[in-house]
Amino acid sequence: MEQGTVLEWFRESEDDVSEGDKLAEVESEKSIGEVEAREDGVLRRIYVEEGKSVPPGTPIGILAAADTDISDLEAEAEAEINGKTEAERDTTAEPSDTEDDAVTVETQSAASAGSSAAPAAAEETTEVKASPRARNRAEELGVDLMSVEGTGPMDSITEDDVEAAVGDGTEREESIKASPRAKKRAEEAGVDLTSVEGTGPMDSITEDDVEAAAEATRESGSEVRQITPERTASNRFERATAVADPSAGAALLETTEAVRSAFEERVTSIDVLLVVASAALADRPLMNGIYAESTHQLRESQDIALVTELDGELHTGVVPNVEEKSLTEIVDTRERLDDDSEGEPSFTLANASKTDSDGMLVNPPCVAALEFDATGQRAVPEGSGVDLRPLVTASLTYDTRAIDGSEADAFLQRLFERAERASELVLESYRGTE
Repeated sequence: MEQGTVLEWFRESEDDVSEGDKLAEVESEKSIGEVEAREDGVLRRIYVEEGKSVPPGTPIGILAAADTDISDLEAEAEAEINGKTEAERDTTAEPSDTEDDAVTVETQSAASAGSSAAPAAAEETTEVKASPRARNRAEELGVDLMSVEGTGPMDSITEDDVEAAVGDGTEREESIKASPRAKKRAEEAGVDLTSVEGTGPMDSITEDDVEAAAEATRESGSEVRQITPERTASNRFERATAVADPSAGAALLETTEAVRSAFEERVTSIDVLLVVASAALADRPLMNGIYAESTHQLRESQDIALVTELDGELHTGVVPNVEEKSLTEIVDTRERLDDDSEGEPSFTLANASKTDSDGMLVNPPCVAALEFDATGQRAVPEGSGVDLRPLVTASLTYDTRAIDGSEADAFLQRLFERAERASELVLESYRGTE
C-alpha cells in the first residue's frame, strides 16, 4: 500500500465515542474499510481531512479520555506527519501499545474495521473495492460484487452501484425472506414481493403482508399509474422553487387579512393556503397521491397533511376531504387537530416561516410536499420611487419516481394563478358546501 485516503469522518473533533463506534472510512488501493474506536473516549484531534491521501502509518487522529494529557501523543503524531518519509513507513506495523493511540491509516486497520470480507478470503476480495455499506447491501440483495461496476472514488463500488446492479430485480427476488404461503399468495394475486414490506420475524414477508399489498392495489383501481422504478434512492426527491408575481402575493395576503377580520382572528394564513392549494390540486391531480407498492396511486379525496414545528421537531395533522370543506370547516378541523394525528395524507403543506426544513420537506408516501413563504418583501418601481410589495415563494419537493420536473413547474405556475383569485376561491368554498 502506497497511499491511504480518508473518505469520510463519521465523528467530529471533540465528539464522545464508545468502543466499537465507527470513526472514519478509509480507502487503500484495493479496499475500503472503516476505522473503529478501540476504547471509550473523546476524538481529541483530527489530522487528516476528508479527501486527503497520506502514506500508510500516518496518524489521522487522536482518541483519548477527556482529562488525559495528550501533549506527548500530539508531539509524536506531528513528528510522524512532518518527518516520516514514505520509505520509512511499515505498512504491516502492529498497532501501538499506548493506551490512547493515534488512529493510523494502516492496511491492517482498514481491513479489520468493518469490512464484510472474512480474513481467509482476503486475496479474493482485494480485487473488489467496495465500501462497507455496499458490501452489506450486496449481501442483503444477493448481488455478486465482481459483476458490479463502481462509480465511487477510484472506481470503488458504492451502495447505489449495488442497488443499480439489481437491474430487473432477479437478484433481489432471490434474497427476499417470505414464507411459502406468502410466496404462493403473491403468485396468485400478482403481487411483486420486492415491493412488499415484511412484518414477520426478521422483517420476513407473511401472507397477511401480501394480502395488504394486494388490497391496496385493488383500492386504487384505475387510478394507479405504474411507474418503472429506474431511479435510485439517492436522487429520489428533487425540489422546484418559484416566486409569485406581485399581484398573486398581494392577493393572497389581502385575502388572509380580510377573512381574519371577519372570523375574529381565527383564520391563519395556512387556512387560506389550504383553499388555494386545493384548487391547484384539482387542476393538477398528479400531485394528489402517494407512491407505494412501486406505483403512483392517485387519490380522489384531498387529505392534506399540515406540518408544524414544536421544540425543533416537525409534526403533522391531516385535514381530510379539503376539497369538500368551506373555509370555516377548514378552520374548525385545523383547530381540532392533534400533533401527529392519524390518517394517511395524499399531499403535504407547510408554512415555511413556521418550520425549519430548508425547503426539502419530505413526507412519504406522499409524492409531493409544498412550502409557502410569504415573509419576504421586494422593491417595485412606483412612479418616481419604489414601493415594497410582498414576496411570496413556494417550494415543491417531489418524488421523482412519480413526478417529473415539468409537472412540478406546471403545478407551481397553476398555484400562483389560483392565488391571484384567492378571495373568489374562499367564497366558492362556501358555495360548494351548500
